[in-house]
Amino acid sequence: MKKQDSSALFGVIGLGRFGSALARTLAEAGKEVIAVDCDEQKVKAIRKYTDYAFVVDDLSEEALTEVGIQNCGTVGICIGEQIDISILTSMLVLNMGVPHVIAKASSVGHGEVLKRLGVTVVYPEAIWQCALASA
Repeated sequence: MKKQDSSALFGVIGLGRFGSALARTLAEAGKEVIAVDCDEQKVKAIRKYTDYAFVVDDLSEEALTEVGIQNCGTVGICIGEQIDISILTSMLVLNMGVPHVIAKASSVGHGEVLKRLGVTVVYPEAIWQCALASA
């Protein structure tokens, strides 16, 4: 992928329920989105919203550079269940020079580690649980 204005390019790593919704919402808002997941079916499903959807089995610097993540102004790390992979991927993306990294956390401890790295943290499951409780 050629170098673009980083503020106009977003990355989403992990296309579960939250990541897919994020990629779709950004694309529908007219933003360019690089979407990455290891599940080919999830990648195929998101291709109707972005031309830049890639199957990546190994979240290494080489693989992420190949798909152009370093060109993004903002990257969402939407990996919740594999806390170690979430933390390592967040650190890698920050080290690649992405100015704004937002990561999904599945627990307070997970979120604290991400915050110490300099990542903006969101807790989508907690928000969902609050919405269900108030319904």
